[in-house]
Amino acid sequence: MSKVIQYYEAYTEEIRFTRNSSKIEFLTSVKALSPQISDASCILDVGAGTGAYSFYFAERGHQVTAIDITPRHIDAIRQQLASSPHELELEARLGDATNLCDIAAESYDVVLCMGPMYHLVEESQQRKCIEECLRVLKPGGILAVAYINKLSILPMLVNKEPDFVRESVVQKILQEGTIQSGEADCFWTDAHFATPSSITSLLTSYAVKEVDHLGTDGVSHTISRSVDVLSEEQFQAWLLYHEATCREPSILGLSTHGLFIGEKI
Repeated sequence: MSKVIQYYEAYTEEIRFTRNSSKIEFLTSVKALSPQISDASCILDVGAGTGAYSFYFAERGHQVTAIDITPRHIDAIRQQLASSPHELELEARLGDATNLCDIAAESYDVVLCMGPMYHLVEESQQRKCIEECLRVLKPGGILAVAYINKLSILPMLVNKEPDFVRESVVQKILQEGTIQSGEADCFWTDAHFATPSSITSLLTSYAVKEVDHLGTDGVSHTISRSVDVLSEEQFQAWLLYHEATCREPSILGLSTHGLFIGEKI
C-alpha cells in the first residue's frame, strides 16, 4: 500500500467533493445511507479520507471513529475537528482496513467502507477488508461498501486520458480489473475496479443481506467537464434526474462509483 499512501500524501483529498461532478457522489451516498442509520448509531468510517462522511454523520449526533492509512488524512481530520465550532464525538486515527485488530468484535452499529476497495488489488486483501468490517459490526448492523465500476473506466479515459485508450488497457481493465503503479498502462495509482455483480457476489458470499445498491454518480464523472459548469438550477435538475435513475441497472452498470449497502445477518 506504500504507493497508495504516497499518492494520497500528495493529493488534496479534502477538495474532492467540491465540484458538481464529484459532489453528486457524496450527496447521493448520504441520502441513501441516512435512512439506514438509526439515531445515535456508533459508526466506524474505514478508509475515511479527510473525513467527509465522518463529519457529516458526527454533526448529526453520531459517535464516529475515522480510520485511514494515510497520515496526512488523519492530520487533516484532527485539524478540522480542532477548529470545529461544534462538540463532535469524532475520533481519528491511523489504521489499515485489512487489519482492525485494535477494535473489539461487534462494537459498531454501522461500518462505512467508502474507499478501501478502490485500492485493494488482491482478492485476498479485499476479503480480509470485508471480514474485518463484518467482525467489528454488530449483528443487524449496516455495512456500506463503495467501489469503482470497471465498465466506466474506458468511457472516462476516452473523455479525459485518451493516451491510455489502447488495446492493452482495454484488456487489462476488462480481464484483470486492476492497475498498479509503475506499469505502462497505469493511469492512476494501485487500483481495483469491480462490477456491480462482482461486488454483490463478494458481499453476499458472507452473512450479508443486500439492502440497497446504487450508482452514486452515474456518468457525472465521465462527463465532468460539462457537469461542472452547470448553473445551480441546472445542477439541481441534473441531480433530480440522477436520483430518479441511480438504481436503474443500466445506469448502475456505467456509474463510475457504486455503493452496496448491506445488513449483517
